This record gives sequence, C-alpha cells and structure tokens, in this order.
Amino acid sequence: MRVSDDPYTVPPVTAPRGAVDAAAGSGLEPPADLPSDLTARVPSPGAELPASQPAPTFVALRRWVLDSAAQLRTLRGDLREQIAAASSSAVGPLGDVPEKVVLVASELATNALAHGRPPTQVRLAQDGTTFLLEVSDSAIDRHPFVAGGRAPGDGGFGLQIAQRLSLAVGWYADATGKHVWATFCPTDPD
Repeated sequence: MRVSDDPYTVPPVTAPRGAVDAAAGSGLEPPADLPSDLTARVPSPGAELPASQPAPTFVALRRWVLDSAAQLRTLRGDLREQIAAASSSAVGPLGDVPEKVVLVASELATNALAHGRPPTQVRLAQDGTTFLLEVSDSAIDRHPFVAGGRAPGDGGFGLQIAQRLSLAVGWYADATGKHVWATFCPTDPD
C-alpha cells in the first residue's frame, strides 16, 4: 500500500486479480432494525445509488492506494490515527466517528477491489467538524447500487451500511474514475 500526505502525488498501481478473495466472508451483517429517521434516506434494495458530488469545501488530509484486500487492516489503523490527528479541541469529542469511518471505508474499499478496476484509492478529507471519505476505482461503467434480495451473510450490504452510518452517501464519475463518497460528523451539522 502506498500512503501519501499529498492526495494527488502517489502514482496509481495495479491490484492483482484475485487479490480480493480474502475480503469475502467478513461476517458483517446490517442492523435488523433502523430508527425511522434513517430508513427514509436509504434507497430501496436494488436501486442505483444517486449520483452527486460532495461539497467542494473539503481539504484533503491523506490518500491510500490499495493493491489488495490484505491491506485493509493497515488502512483501518491509519484512518483511526489520521482522524485523531486531524481533530483538535476546536472539533470537540469525536464520538463514534472514527469507528463509522473505518467500517464504511472497509466496506467501500472491499467493493472497489472486488467489483471495480484498479487502482483502488481511499481519500480522507475534512471541512471543520465533518470528515469526507472517498473511495475510487477505474470502473466508470459500473454504477454503484444498493443490493437487495440477499440473505445476511451473502454480501452486498456495503452501501446500505454506508448509508446508515453516514450523513450522506453519493457517487460520481470523472476522467480519473468512479468515486463513492460518504460524510461523517460527530455532532449535528445544523
């Protein structure tokens, strides 16, 4: 895995095909019941994730380039450290933001490694108390959708988990690839 404090200087790398097999069988299951305020923003299973871009006000903190699912463990530790380092007394307590970011990053990066095309890149950015997680790959022809009709343990819940744990989730494609993003905030942003 390559790491950079400058989110645009690390050259892309190619992940070996078949390297994502280790990500299967993670045992993660979505929560059985959700509060009613969260169910309203979760699209129906099988629906395409709405295309949108995050606010342009986020400042890049760090970028990781993943070659395989085996690097997810290192990514999770690095994300926790980076969020803690980016926080200050002005931000206040982070609450469960680091755990939410780490879980969603694992899910989205696993999706990119399994269903996208290399390189898989993970970016962390910040705007005040809000953190932006963005995972990208080169498969601009494969739009993300919320999986449906699967039994727990059969996979496909990554975007549902992202939508339930974050403030907002979206995706967009540009000349550099497909980007799936989520935002997180320790307090109500209003």
